[in-house]
Amino acid sequence: MSNMEFLYKYLKKEMISIILCLLMAIIIVFSLTFIPYFIGDSVDIISEALLNNGQIEWNDFYQNICIILSLICVLVVFQLIFDTLLGFFVERITVRVRVDTFEKLSKVSIKYIDEQSKGDLISRIINDVDNLNTGLISGFRQFFTGVMQIIATISIMFYLNWILALVVIVLTPFSFLLSYVIAKKSAKYYKKCNEYIGEGSGIFLEYLNNIETIKSFNYGEKSFEKYKVTNENLYKVGQKAQFVSSLVNPASRLINNCIYAFVGTLGALLCVFTFKNGGIFLGTTMSVGMVTTFLQYSIQYAKPFDGITSCLSELQNAFSSINRLKNVYLTENDIDNGTNKIKGKINDISFENINFGYVEGQQVIKNFSLDVPYGKKIAIVGPTGCGKTTLINLLLRFYDPQTGSINLNNESNLTISKKEIRSHFGMVLQDTWIFNGTVFENIAYGKKDATLEEVKEACVKANCLDFIERLGKGFDTKIADDSGLSAGQKQLICIARVMLLMPDIMILDEATSNIDTRTEMKITEAFKNLTEGKTAFVIAHRLSTIVNSDLILVLKDGEIIEFGNHKELIDKKGFYYELYNAQFSS
Repeated sequence: MSNMEFLYKYLKKEMISIILCLLMAIIIVFSLTFIPYFIGDSVDIISEALLNNGQIEWNDFYQNICIILSLICVLVVFQLIFDTLLGFFVERITVRVRVDTFEKLSKVSIKYIDEQSKGDLISRIINDVDNLNTGLISGFRQFFTGVMQIIATISIMFYLNWILALVVIVLTPFSFLLSYVIAKKSAKYYKKCNEYIGEGSGIFLEYLNNIETIKSFNYGEKSFEKYKVTNENLYKVGQKAQFVSSLVNPASRLINNCIYAFVGTLGALLCVFTFKNGGIFLGTTMSVGMVTTFLQYSIQYAKPFDGITSCLSELQNAFSSINRLKNVYLTENDIDNGTNKIKGKINDISFENINFGYVEGQQVIKNFSLDVPYGKKIAIVGPTGCGKTTLINLLLRFYDPQTGSINLNNESNLTISKKEIRSHFGMVLQDTWIFNGTVFENIAYGKKDATLEEVKEACVKANCLDFIERLGKGFDTKIADDSGLSAGQKQLICIARVMLLMPDIMILDEATSNIDTRTEMKITEAFKNLTEGKTAFVIAHRLSTIVNSDLILVLKDGEIIEFGNHKELIDKKGFYYELYNAQFSS
């Protein structure tokens, strides 16, 4: 996909606005083109009268003044309409690009999101889209009015005097050529600037999300130094980009002013002399008014080139941002070839010879096989990095195994849509997620038609109704991740969110890690009621929470090294026995 193909996708929806802007631009250029003509004609009326000691034709003079004022009024009104229309349709394009980028990021695989800097993704959806907005406004303004103004000015200059017209036409493109070379040079610097902006955004986001940890380890200064280095690199590259791009306008203006002086001098000579060569008339005798007109036309002809060259840096920056946005657009969507539905509940889950690694050559899960009948509580324990959470990622199809299969009701989960699979699971993670909204909206997140009574019932089971009712407005209280709720209170709200759904299968990944012991006992009892007669997967480091599990899997290096219930594993006096005693020996 080229940059123009990317833009055309959005421009084709704004064709009516583009055509209207084009019509406005024609009227603007018409006014701009004829204002100098009537100014020159007015100068000639006065100069001829003065030179010939004659009477000034005031009627013609006043008529020209009225025409000039009318053209200026038309110019101002239609310029306002043009700028308004242009701003409106460019903003609509910007909104669609930003929405499409967000939508695209919601469709890509979790693997892609995991591999990208979160700050860089934020930079693309904010900074790069803003750069596109600026580039479109500058580009369209110059394309509509600038190009037409060049064409109109060339035409009338040839009509008035082809010698001076040729001089202007031959010399003026040198300024554009010089500006193009400079802008092309600055493009690579702007590309690097956008990369450093994304990198800096990633560091800053990381700092904000982990500020407590950073402060507690006294890492603030080092974190600042890390950001400072990136910012310094941005400063150096940005300085080069600004310096190179700043050469464009002075260079083009120097050339254009030289052309202006040359045209003025040559025009003055043409006023005095009539050029002939072998009886062939090479040009018309210039009047003072015509010289005045031509000088204004030389400025008008050069002005669009100045405008085009001055916006080249913005266009280069915009195209650099388009390339970064295209990288998101061209990323493959999360592949989901599954189309089947699950009839009823998931009664049986089986893992058959599963092998998986996030990075090629580094296996996290090795030859994993397990059959889970409906209604069993399966606990997964083991040292950090043994593959506990990875199994859950595979079960919910956030990732798919390289080899082997996961079957639901004796059917490969690859044939079932991901949305269908996830609708049967409820998951509570160690990391809480509270979004900006009311308490009710946070709990009813997965069930939009939930009633207040249903939400209250879920809160009773999650043991969080008491503290919610103590909040300022109860369930209508606005909360957010940084609204002052404790980690335990946020976790209780997340637990209530899942309890409201009453899913077939529960996944608890250290779900009670942020809750005090007394509350944990109540939550454990609530989970027992919730999971009664249902399948549950529990990932735990605190082994006291899984002693009543039907089956405990002990993982190490991605393989099952022990399995059984709590008593059986204790009697074996193996790895689980050592883990359990290590937690309670102190």
